[in-house]
Amino acid sequence: MLVFPAIGLLLWIAFLFAVLVVSGILWVFCQLVLGILTLIERPRQKKVTGTRRTPPRLQRPAPAPARPRAASPAALPVRHTAPRPARAPAPAPASSDIWPKWTPAYRRYVDQELTLWQEQFDALNSRK
Repeated sequence: MLVFPAIGLLLWIAFLFAVLVVSGILWVFCQLVLGILTLIERPRQKKVTGTRRTPPRLQRPAPAPARPRAASPAALPVRHTAPRPARAPAPAPASSDIWPKWTPAYRRYVDQELTLWQEQFDALNSRK
């Protein structure tokens, strides 16, 4: 039972290794072709060009215009504003607001549910 998955795994590893080898051979071949082409191009360039070709001079970019400086904090004018009136503290919510309202209708509903559950429990208990 363990033989078939092991064979499949080994075949997959062998396939990946073969792909690696083939791509390496292709890379080496492309590098050789490019190297040979550059060797062939060099003599042609020397024969054709009679003048020296120098690379273009690098030009420095023009300096940016000077930015205006911000005034120091000591030189900035100070604004005097009138003090704001203090806010009244917010009233604390009443503790009855936290829990749901137990209206008489809701109490009747809960009592009916409890009696129904009790009846069902008594019916299950009486089967013994």
